[in-house]
Amino acid sequence: MNNKLYDMIFKRKSFHLFRNIGNENISDEEIKDIENEFNNFKPLVQDIKVKMKIVKDFTTCKRGQEYCILLYSEKKDNYLQNIGYIGEQLDLYLVSKNIGTLWFGIGKVEEELDGLDFVIMIAIAKVDSEDKFRKDMYKSKRKELSEIWNGDFYLDIANIVRFTPSACNTQPWIVDSSKNELKVYRYKK
Repeated sequence: MNNKLYDMIFKRKSFHLFRNIGNENISDEEIKDIENEFNNFKPLVQDIKVKMKIVKDFTTCKRGQEYCILLYSEKKDNYLQNIGYIGEQLDLYLVSKNIGTLWFGIGKVEEELDGLDFVIMIAIAKVDSEDKFRKDMYKSKRKELSEIWNGDFYLDIANIVRFTPSACNTQPWIVDSSKNELKVYRYKK
């Protein structure tokens, strides 16, 4: 990941409602840049076809956003992890452009896109000031490191893992660290 996207981890926050964000709008040029940049993001799985579509009033999302980005994928092994990985790069890119985001997992659309299935949408809107993004991510409510991290290796990234986005901030993962690898497990209660 490039350093600019990495730096956005510390700025990013989820805009559950797009209120008091100013009167700026996402320009047509910015929309084209988003579409072009999407093709440059690195997938986890090379042979899974993915696409995105940016729409204005086509979805069930009513959070005050300007647009919704619809993410589509071919259904293959690990397709959800793959589109999530690409989508998070997109999210961080948008934050670098002062565009606020909301992953809207309950959103619905009726159509496929070029034979690919709809997976998830990200609501977006231009934000007029960097001050409206996260100033100190360590003040966010997250699980303690001891609840999600096992082992004494790679502790320099362990706290960053605590702030990885998850649905409703549930943080449904456990990381086992060893000298040569990290194993990440998803768990359900």
